[in-house]
Amino acid sequence: MGKSQLKQLKERLKTSGFTGQTNVKKNPKRVPAATRADKDELLMSIRAEFNPFEIKTTRQKHGDILGRKVQGAVGKPGLSKQIGEENRRRTLKKELERKNKVGSVIDRRFGENDPTMTPEERMLERFTRERLARSSRSSVLFNLEDDDMYEADTLTHYGQSLSLDQDDFGANNQFSDNDDDSGLKRSTSDPDSTGDRSDIEGPERKKSKNEVMKEIIAKSKMYKHERQKAKDEDLEEIENLDSEVNDLRALLFKSPASASTQPDSMRSDADRDTEYDEHVREMAFDRRAKPSDRTKTEEEIAEENAEKLKELEAQRLRRMRGEVSDEEDDGTKDGRAPQADDLGDDFLSDDAAGFGFGKGLDGSDSESELEAEEIEASEVEGSDEEEADNVDGDDFKSSDDGQPFPMAQAILVKSPTKKSQSDNSEPNTGLAFTYDCPSSYKELQSIVGEHNLENQIMIIERILTLHHPSLHKDNKGKLMKFGPLLLEHVLNLADESKQLNNESFNKLIQKIHDLAKSYPESMAEAFREQLTIVRRRLQAAIVADSGQPTDYPLPSDMLLFAVIGVIFSTSDHFHLVVTPAMLLMGQHLAQFAVKTAGDLAAGSLLTRLFTKYQSLSKRYVPEAINHINLSILSYVKQSAIPEGFPLSQNVTKVVIEGNNNSILVRNLQLTDVMCDTPLTSLSTPAERQLALSILKSDLSSLKTFLSLWKGKDAYKEIFEPSLDLIEILETELGKSSKRAATLAPISQAIKETGDLLRKLIKLQTANRRPLALQHHKPIPIPTYAPKFEANYSVDKKSYDPNVQRQEISKLKAQVKKERKGALRELRKDNAFIAREKLAAKKKKDKEYHEMLAKLERSVASQG
Repeated sequence: MGKSQLKQLKERLKTSGFTGQTNVKKNPKRVPAATRADKDELLMSIRAEFNPFEIKTTRQKHGDILGRKVQGAVGKPGLSKQIGEENRRRTLKKELERKNKVGSVIDRRFGENDPTMTPEERMLERFTRERLARSSRSSVLFNLEDDDMYEADTLTHYGQSLSLDQDDFGANNQFSDNDDDSGLKRSTSDPDSTGDRSDIEGPERKKSKNEVMKEIIAKSKMYKHERQKAKDEDLEEIENLDSEVNDLRALLFKSPASASTQPDSMRSDADRDTEYDEHVREMAFDRRAKPSDRTKTEEEIAEENAEKLKELEAQRLRRMRGEVSDEEDDGTKDGRAPQADDLGDDFLSDDAAGFGFGKGLDGSDSESELEAEEIEASEVEGSDEEEADNVDGDDFKSSDDGQPFPMAQAILVKSPTKKSQSDNSEPNTGLAFTYDCPSSYKELQSIVGEHNLENQIMIIERILTLHHPSLHKDNKGKLMKFGPLLLEHVLNLADESKQLNNESFNKLIQKIHDLAKSYPESMAEAFREQLTIVRRRLQAAIVADSGQPTDYPLPSDMLLFAVIGVIFSTSDHFHLVVTPAMLLMGQHLAQFAVKTAGDLAAGSLLTRLFTKYQSLSKRYVPEAINHINLSILSYVKQSAIPEGFPLSQNVTKVVIEGNNNSILVRNLQLTDVMCDTPLTSLSTPAERQLALSILKSDLSSLKTFLSLWKGKDAYKEIFEPSLDLIEILETELGKSSKRAATLAPISQAIKETGDLLRKLIKLQTANRRPLALQHHKPIPIPTYAPKFEANYSVDKKSYDPNVQRQEISKLKAQVKKERKGALRELRKDNAFIAREKLAAKKKKDKEYHEMLAKLERSVASQG
């Protein structure tokens, strides 16, 4: 057990000779202190030894290495802090105390701060300047016309001169003859203003009165000349206008003036003035243009059209009951007064004609009435229908012949201005102006079921007009229910072949587009429900037996997919309506067995739809390209297929016999999917035309995919099977004249597609390289031999052989060290200043409170 600190201190003092017997010589270890200074130093060392809190030792990472002493490993932070505090009290504190309290005198005598001048030169220069100042002051002291007075004799106010250093006649002032002397003011000298070179070199010379007056006269003449020149130009321009006034009057009034029969040279000034006054009076009495009416808002237009329809319906009901008022029966449709042989029923209001109300049983003017109703309907719908027209007209264009998209030719083509009514169209009798918004499909059928397609469009437009969302708060909910009903009605109409041939069918598609734009959630749910119905019928058709008839595909199914591509965005990565539709289309192309010409036409239509769906996103659709390959393979004879060619088991060969040179290939229609003729018995010209049209449509879709999928890494692998099939067809056309006559209408399309395939595949594979191992720099074998330095030293920081770089590194390290030390000292100085300010504030507050307490005590003692 070690000794206590007290015993250790006693032994240390005894050993040092401070305690115990000093004349005993038996202890050789005791070293007596010779002098008082040595004793004090020894006592300080003993005190430091027995105060471990004053010493701070930095723990070494690797301990003691070869007796190496690290600088700064042992220190006394308390002592260092005390020394720094004392130094700051001696320096910083003194500066704080002298701050803002010690004044200084600046010696501004000439040459005093110039170290290059000797005292004799300074004395001589000062004497010369003093004599010059006295001589100039004595010469101009009593000169009343010269304002260049000695600076000491100049009157000042708040340090600014009261003399007129710059008046209104200065060089920087602009004035005219009409200017008076009220603008004269005293100007003050601005020491911060910048002047020209003369201002920098020395003070500007003061102008004399003679020079100032000459300058005034010169400027006055210059301004007078400029005004005279401008006046002459104005007079010249007025004369030119006067000489052309007759031509201007002829242009304004479209007739020559009566007084201008004589030439201007023969007419006097009085005649010209009289004529001018007459024309001024005529212009004063001219009728002013009336301001146009402001543009009405959509809500105001909807409300106005709804009120007009209600008023027309009320008039129609009164006429049916025979309650025609005098106001209604007063005028006629063509604006003339009623004659004796006119019937009262024939004279209807213009508003009724504008909304399509006919002339009773006489339907001769039904076409003009329908045209007027189209105009009114376009006003009701506004700009949304125009946007739908633009979308529908531009989205479906064929790439080869410029014709509209075949499957949508009857529904998505922009309607012409005039309607081409069919022969069996009924007159517009019995058509009301107001209808309730149906809430079920049965109610909708009861409203529009008895009318033709044109009248159905008119009824739907009037329902949308009467139930505009801005007219009543409940109309929005009614239209949200009406949209799905209208979609179902349009799909049912699509299954009727006679309705698809009518161009007015496109307007119903536009109404669905407008409703889907206004109410996307309800319409999206309606489209998803219709897709669910189509999916059930597709699955039933896939699992059905070969001889069992199915109700898939229908024209409404193809129409549903086409309308989805027009209304919704097909470029999204995932869409609530488009994504299920694409999955359903892919399932049809991959799993549905092709047995009839209608089945083959449906697949071709879906393939064309995929080209429109992927026009922006350009995603790869394997089902579409596989269907095109199977379709081309169906037109190749079994004998023409080379040995070893992979054949699919579910391919039904298309049998086309005879010479087809007279057949014209057409675009596919929605009604083509209803053709139930088997592919092996295409005998009539219409059936052969359909088969050839299907093949041409597939070739056109293949061309579109060639341009869409450019740049894909697997471009060659995607289209090589198609190229092989096209080459087989080309070989078959070249070897057999009978086969060439059969495929004559599309032989040119086959040749063009083959050439394009070969060209693009070659271009896309030109930069392809076979796979190879990576080529990189050889990796060196790792070595474990230590790096040995013959003259290694622990204290040496760097062994860089470059001496210059080593010196730069040493300087950088030194700068970094000094910077860190300076920052540390600055922080300590700031902390010291803050402590001193806080102490001074506390002292001041204490004195203040003591003074207040003293005053309170004195007041209390007096009371």
